[in-house]
Amino acid sequence: MTTLIAVYNAQGCVGRCDARCYEAVTPICTCICGGRNHGAGRDKSIENTRELAQQWIAAYTQEHQLGKVSTEIHEECQQPTLWSSVT
Repeated sequence: MTTLIAVYNAQGCVGRCDARCYEAVTPICTCICGGRNHGAGRDKSIENTRELAQQWIAAYTQEHQLGKVSTEIHEECQQPTLWSSVT
């Protein structure tokens, strides 16, 4: 199962978006994406995560009153840099 984005604190993983979300067929979403990736499929969810990851992290940490956190974003979801497009 590919995790697209995850938030960790001292207790471990406290929020993530993975295949349980982007391949979902049920209407309930409780993951870090706030429903944006829910049932959207892997490709669309990667696109959404590229665009909105920083906003989701900020909103999730504020909503759950998390202090110091670290994040992990799947490499396919990371924004490409200028240098990665130069061959």
